[in-house]
Amino acid sequence: MSETRNTSRSSIEISEEILRRIRNGQYLPGDALSQYELAAEFETSRTPIREALRFLEARRAITLTSTGRAVVTVPSIRAIREAFQIRAELEGLAAQLAVDWIDDKDLELLAQYQQHYADALRSRVRSESGSDWLKFNAKFHSLITQASHNERLHELVAELQGSIVSNVLGFASKMPPRLMEENIKQHEDIIAALTLRNGPAAREAMATHISRTTELVIEWMETRR
Repeated sequence: MSETRNTSRSSIEISEEILRRIRNGQYLPGDALSQYELAAEFETSRTPIREALRFLEARRAITLTSTGRAVVTVPSIRAIREAFQIRAELEGLAAQLAVDWIDDKDLELLAQYQQHYADALRSRVRSESGSDWLKFNAKFHSLITQASHNERLHELVAELQGSIVSNVLGFASKMPPRLMEENIKQHEDIIAALTLRNGPAAREAMATHISRTTELVIEWMETRR
């Protein structure tokens, strides 16, 4: 019994680490995951690895072939477009609602996240390494949905982020410097609208930002076909 519980716990921990790598862009859609290499890296047998991969398949993060080969799920262009359309509406609404609740402390923290995000994004351009920009991007968006004071809305956005959106955001890390600067400016526009307590402008800025991100992701995916 004890061995079974330890194996299950290990499998869950491994699956969470693999999922983290997918979400931060270390593993991109279409990348193959070697069970042998994962077992060696995590210093375990292949059994916990297989269990971890089954967990991830259930969450649609990876796809297991009939031969047991694991591949990071590649969503269809239609699925991506639909998911980001929903995200644009939900997060646009969250930004508009946040205008009535967000305070100076939140805005200061949002500005800090934005600065870290911009620094990490520009650093990635120079070094071609690191994924801190994805972490601070997530913090930026999460703070705004939390500031909406609508728990169900925050849950829906988090649920969407935990599925197809996170799987493909790593593609955005391949955008050229010019488009990265555009992305940074869009974040600044969102902060400006929130600071002015302009609900419609905040909603439009957020929706525009996410729609543009959708275009970048789809464009990059099409180049990999």
